[in-house]
Amino acid sequence: MASLTALLVSRYRAFAGNEVLPLRPITLLYGRNNSGKSALSRAFAMIGASVSEHATSALTIPPEVLRGGLFTDLAWQGEAGDYSFDFELRWNAGDVREARFTLDGSAGRPTYVKELILKGPSDHVLWTGRAAPGRAMRSATGGPDVWFTGLVPRDVDVPPLATLAANMAELRGRVRWLDGVRARPPRTVSKTGIAPTQLASDGSNAAEFLVEMPEVVEAIRGFYSSLTPPRDLDVKDVLDLGHRIRLGPATQPGFSVDLVDTGEGMAQVLPVLVAAELAARTSAIVVIEEAESHLHPDAQTILARYLCNLAAAPNPPTIIMETHSRVFLLGVQLAVAAKTLPNHRVQLAWVDQDATGRSTITAVELAESGHPLPGWPVSALGEDFRLAAQLATVTTGNPP
Repeated sequence: MASLTALLVSRYRAFAGNEVLPLRPITLLYGRNNSGKSALSRAFAMIGASVSEHATSALTIPPEVLRGGLFTDLAWQGEAGDYSFDFELRWNAGDVREARFTLDGSAGRPTYVKELILKGPSDHVLWTGRAAPGRAMRSATGGPDVWFTGLVPRDVDVPPLATLAANMAELRGRVRWLDGVRARPPRTVSKTGIAPTQLASDGSNAAEFLVEMPEVVEAIRGFYSSLTPPRDLDVKDVLDLGHRIRLGPATQPGFSVDLVDTGEGMAQVLPVLVAAELAARTSAIVVIEEAESHLHPDAQTILARYLCNLAAAPNPPTIIMETHSRVFLLGVQLAVAAKTLPNHRVQLAWVDQDATGRSTITAVELAESGHPLPGWPVSALGEDFRLAAQLATVTTGNPP
């Protein structure tokens, strides 16, 4: 099965030019506020919704992604009146290696695939087609009309299009997005005997997976037990009141509290752990915003170790994290340097925006030593060093 290895965006949000985000089992998005990190992470949410068999337009936009916005809000605003933008997906195997979708739409009109370019190995163009609003897509060289369900071509006999359809269908249910603002778990959860099929984007049903799937509890219990002091995560059946998710000192089994009553970090990280574990079971793609939200640096280190272990597995998921945590990056670097995580399974991306409002992606790999290879901006995550230098100047009166 071909694996998705990169996403290219162009004229999308603040990304005016062609910007490529390579994907690896651990992909870390760093950058200042309002640089474009969230736009990238939410592109995956839209792609995941747009490969569904129930997609109603070329680009299905979950309401929680745009929060009341329109398709036209997604396009680069530097050229008035042009609301088209490009998503390009890249795979590591198969006859079709690249699929570039030009998407268009306006108020009152469904989004449609305006242009499609398919390429094979060695950048060889396999097929191109264009469409007008409400019309089938046609190739300049002739052939059958092409219609889409979301981003998936349907009922086609043309080999490149059939391969694309299969690649896109493989993504169904396997591209998930977890918002940076997550719901606290409920106090009680009823057991239905049926496990949820998808984790909600705000993580509000994470506790249901623990109740219905004990194996998930066992998998994520190690994170809580590695905290200082160690905590024990447990699911308790409380008579006829339902099930409660409890967290207490590992050395005091009789003393525990509902997870909803613990610190915000313990509740916020639960959907992150569930999302990562579910992705690991199917080698899926999960995009997580602010995974470290409300976590102390000690817990961020443990979370980094936990996710690195998933990424080091034989058939790893693709975990894309939008984060500001320097501690998390250091935890990943340490795993690489200690040889518990191969360096080729890590991808760093620095997202930056210039004074004109244009955003760019600088993609950098890690060396086997765990250090970023050339290209990682010197200013990235350097604020703590800058402040330390200023402190030295103030306290000693000498320049750093």
